[in-house]
Amino acid sequence: MHLMRKRFGLEYRATPCQKKIWSAYLSLTKPLRLRKELLLWEKEGRPIPPPHLYKQRTVKEYAGVFSLPTFIETGTYEGDMVSATKRIFDKIYSIEIDEKLCNKARQRFSKLKSIRIIHGDSGKVLPKLIKEIDKPCLFWLDAHYSGGITSKGDLETPIVQELECILNHPIKRHVTLIDDARCFTGQNDYPTMEELKKFVHEKNPNLVFRIENDIIRIYPQLL
Repeated sequence: MHLMRKRFGLEYRATPCQKKIWSAYLSLTKPLRLRKELLLWEKEGRPIPPPHLYKQRTVKEYAGVFSLPTFIETGTYEGDMVSATKRIFDKIYSIEIDEKLCNKARQRFSKLKSIRIIHGDSGKVLPKLIKEIDKPCLFWLDAHYSGGITSKGDLETPIVQELECILNHPIKRHVTLIDDARCFTGQNDYPTMEELKKFVHEKNPNLVFRIENDIIRIYPQLL
């Protein structure tokens, strides 16, 4: 909060104490705001895209159903998904291409040894990281350029490279959730939805592939 604010027409810089108070206020009120957003979304007939609280609950739901202890996220952004799921996974990895966002997330979770924030292009970092994985994971793929404070790698989205290394991994019981299904139109480095589905089933025809509320869900059939 180094931004200049205006009060009574005068500019001033927030003191460390004011920053702590404001941060505490936001932390206390955020859960309420998220619940209000979710209720409004439900009331309006679940328009696309869904609010972040719905996405958090979806991740938690799949983690519980498939008993997955490890979470791998691409596209950390401000770390809200990591924060929301930090108590349900034994280990969390999150990859962020933007250096500033990465450093901010590292600072946010610096006291939690179970969380590892990795800087880099997920299309290049994930194939290296996944070599360390020896048990089924839940993947949340949300690394794409979306303007604002986000950064762009070699591609608008590395989704094909990400999925390829997941599907080629020796463990075949990973669960993959992909945000922003509406973006899969064949433009801006996104495949079409049909191309994506074909790609997945060519790698593993036994996987379930479905879309609900703007989230692509790829998972093994329940026994």
